[in-house]
Amino acid sequence: MIYAFIFLGKLFEVAISTIRVVLTARGNRVVASLLGAVEIAIWIVVTSTVLLGISEDPLRAVAFGLAFAIGIYMGITIEDKLALGLSHIEIIAEFYLAKRIAREFREQGFGVTTYDCEGLEGRKLSVGIKIHRRDVPCAIELLRNYENLFVTITDIMKLSMGQIGRHSIMKR
Repeated sequence: MIYAFIFLGKLFEVAISTIRVVLTARGNRVVASLLGAVEIAIWIVVTSTVLLGISEDPLRAVAFGLAFAIGIYMGITIEDKLALGLSHIEIIAEFYLAKRIAREFREQGFGVTTYDCEGLEGRKLSVGIKIHRRDVPCAIELLRNYENLFVTITDIMKLSMGQIGRHSIMKR
């Protein structure tokens, strides 16, 4: 029973910690701080349970270590499923193809910015789309209908103004 307590407590604590780190990196101070408070409370209880009985029962440390490793994996998986935050998709393609892509995304309600650029083989168009991370798989599916694209996807830490999907963001 004590092993299950240590394992599950540490697993939960590390999963929370992993999500907190991601939220901190994205500038979400309030939620990250609240998760940090929960995380440290769990850590104190679980760690003291391990340390108080480690000399008589070293398997407590094994449960603690295994839960740590699995907790990191679990935290990353949970954060990936939550898909919090925003991303920027940049597509570089032949001019007329990029125009079609921009039109398709605009018809889907996304804010799209285009600008001329030049590649090795001449004139290109860059299509920039700010998007909720949860919508990235849908955007990738739309892009699979086209060939000869150069696509990059990056996370956005903050956005103060602009069009995201079907929602305007106006923060000061």
